[in-house]
Amino acid sequence: MKKRTLIATAIAVCVSLPAFAWEPFTTVTNVCETCPQEPADVVTLTNGTKIRAQVVGENPAFYVVVRYTEARAIPKGEVQGIEWANKTRPSAVTNSDQIRLKNGVVFSGSIVDDKAKPALFQIKSSFLDQTHIIFKSEVAEAYRSGVKVNLGI
Repeated sequence: MKKRTLIATAIAVCVSLPAFAWEPFTTVTNVCETCPQEPADVVTLTNGTKIRAQVVGENPAFYVVVRYTEARAIPKGEVQGIEWANKTRPSAVTNSDQIRLKNGVVFSGSIVDDKAKPALFQIKSSFLDQTHIIFKSEVAEAYRSGVKVNLGI
């Protein structure tokens, strides 16, 4: 009986852990090889992959990186190191809010509204002049200035 309980507990723990991984950016061809490139951070993954993008958010679970207005979450466990474009981590990286959806889409900026009814967030993007309305039922996790938000749903 103890063996069955242990196996059932192990399965329940494995199933309940949030699992997501780095998803590469859409492939984009540089249309101007002679144009100067803007400074970018370089994130090195534990598998050696180097990602040239702007790090716009960080919390205890993941970093948010943006390239050509496309945002991605990178789990901290997959990051070996970051070479900051200006040699130092910008303060806005740790002060921003992040929302990661169940489908992997990530938003970074400032949560400007957190409603119980209807259960939604409004987040103003840190890299685009847009505000997004996100239903909490679609949210995998949310962070305010690095602190996980209780979704209350």
